Amino acid sequence: MQRNSPESYNFFKTLKYSASSGIEDTRDRVTVEEPLEIRLSSKKIGLKTVSIIMRTPVMDDYLAVGFLFSEGIIKNRRDIISVDNFDEDTGKARDNIIVIRVAENVAFDGSEYSRNFIVNSSCGVCGKSNINAVFLKTGKIVRSTLKINKDIILTLPEKMKGLQTVFGETGGIHAAGLFTFDGNPIIVAEDVGRHNAVDKVVGYMLINEMISRGDVVLQVSGRAGFEILQKSAIAGIPVVSSVSAPSSLAVQTAESMNMTLVCFVRENRFNIYTNPERIEI
Repeated sequence: MQRNSPESYNFFKTLKYSASSGIEDTRDRVTVEEPLEIRLSSKKIGLKTVSIIMRTPVMDDYLAVGFLFSEGIIKNRRDIISVDNFDEDTGKARDNIIVIRVAENVAFDGSEYSRNFIVNSSCGVCGKSNINAVFLKTGKIVRSTLKINKDIILTLPEKMKGLQTVFGETGGIHAAGLFTFDGNPIIVAEDVGRHNAVDKVVGYMLINEMISRGDVVLQVSGRAGFEILQKSAIAGIPVVSSVSAPSSLAVQTAESMNMTLVCFVRENRFNIYTNPERIEI
């Protein structure tokens, strides 16, 4: 379920202070952040760089595939021919460059491609336009009507934390976990970027042909922002659970896409912001 690169964290000399013992020399584990260059390859496209993403080097294949799917560049598992320049044992791209070889039907024009979905709080129409962009990418709203029990929701943050191996070493990394409605973990991904962690989960789903599976919930370690809901909607995930707060655009996206958004899941409580009928109380 989790492939951990030996390069997920490094040791650094540190001066540690505490009121009881003063200053002491020690060594601390620090989460690694490095660039990943994602390249597309086919006879039609040639070899083109799509993006350079700052990430923690683990599950690079899932990250690259999830990113390409979330951005609408690939549509399904059949679009992927192979993942090249990648070490299966460590889960890391060689030389921080990963190449996704794609089918001839995949089109990509770098001059028209934009990585960022910019949401300006001073813009009166950007919320609507961003939600419309999500719908255009998915072409559908989430249809699952299955229910998940409230007690399962409450267990997810601790279950995910128990599977966060890099967090256990460094304390400085985000996580996203995919669970069944019975509370069984499918995959837990970690990264310095919360959106990267979600892309790793989505990439796993695409490679294993789990997109639009109706009995899964995404648990995230930080706040539930727009991009997390956007990526979840594109993957057809019906329920998103967060230990922290949502943003207004995340709530609007969840409502528009018929997703259930549950936040502040901690200390035996949570808030349901949209579509509460999926939660058995």
